[in-house]
Amino acid sequence: MSLSRRSVLLRAAPIAAAPIVAVLAPLPAWAAPDEAGFRALNRAAVEQVLLPAYRRFAASTANLAARLDTLARTPAEKASLTAAREGFAEAFLAWQAVQHLRFGPAELFSRHERIQFWPDPRNAIGRDLAAAIAGRDTAALEARANSLGQVTTQGLPALERLLQGEEAVARLRAGDAEAGYRAALLRAIGGNLATLAQDLLAGWTGGEQPFARVLTEPRSPYATPREATLELFKALYSAIEVVADRKLSRPLGSSPSTSRMQLLEAWRSNLSGQAIQANLEAARALWTTAFLPAVQAGDAELAGLLTRAFDQVNATAAALPLPLEQEFGIQGRRDAALLLQKEAAALKILLSTRLPPALDIPLGFNALDGD
Repeated sequence: MSLSRRSVLLRAAPIAAAPIVAVLAPLPAWAAPDEAGFRALNRAAVEQVLLPAYRRFAASTANLAARLDTLARTPAEKASLTAAREGFAEAFLAWQAVQHLRFGPAELFSRHERIQFWPDPRNAIGRDLAAAIAGRDTAALEARANSLGQVTTQGLPALERLLQGEEAVARLRAGDAEAGYRAALLRAIGGNLATLAQDLLAGWTGGEQPFARVLTEPRSPYATPREATLELFKALYSAIEVVADRKLSRPLGSSPSTSRMQLLEAWRSNLSGQAIQANLEAARALWTTAFLPAVQAGDAELAGLLTRAFDQVNATAAALPLPLEQEFGIQGRRDAALLLQKEAAALKILLSTRLPPALDIPLGFNALDGD
């Protein structure tokens, strides 16, 4: 069935209490928010959703850095490795709640890419990390907050490679010069991630012009509250788009024989399914807290439709067999991921065709490309 501006079908998951079948009728008249409405939407998004998520990420990376320091000092202890891996999982999943926010402080000094260089179709991380270890590259140990350096060796994906797999653990515990460098690199990446997370939070909350105020008042680069709302809408859309088009569609391929588990976001740590769940939970929080009240005031029917769609997608995500990486190409397990991919793709189109007109936030040509 084709998806068009006026016709979108969301198929229900077996676990859903009631199916969502949303065939969109001709667009009705609505009352778009006034300036006060846009300000309220933006403030709710920033204060109730985005800032708490950035605070959780900052706290989780500080905890991770401490655990990596312990592991670097006691690499032979199983408890240290377990604690470091748990800290990684906590920080990685906290990142998923802000991963779709590529504007503002995340744009400065390539912070977003330095935290997570992904996708990496050419294995740049693997090559650069191996070269750094082989050459005992001191530059990789000296990442600075306001400089770029080698982004591929600074963030979560590089850390995942150092923590996961029998070979990585054996080399960390070998007691030789390479093991010493790996321990130092663990400390460096942990410190870098904690610093970047704190810098992101400080960019939103501190300084002469905190970005939270930029979005909620607003000021340059946003001329009006409506323009700030458009930025938030693009982030909402991006959270759904990345699940539908990157995190699921590419690894699933066209058939079980063409599926590639190694294209999943965090296959080494078996966190790809949980990451998708966190992405969708963050999107639903942004919708429910900020956008829903604004849409409800002008178009209660559309508000209900989108709420049911978000709930359905999140329910399907919650039913994913975890870890998603296990037997990824087996048809029975594949079906659950395929269903979620189709629902997320339908929600993406529903958002792009119905929400901007309802809020009177015009999208320019290809405005959503690359988000």
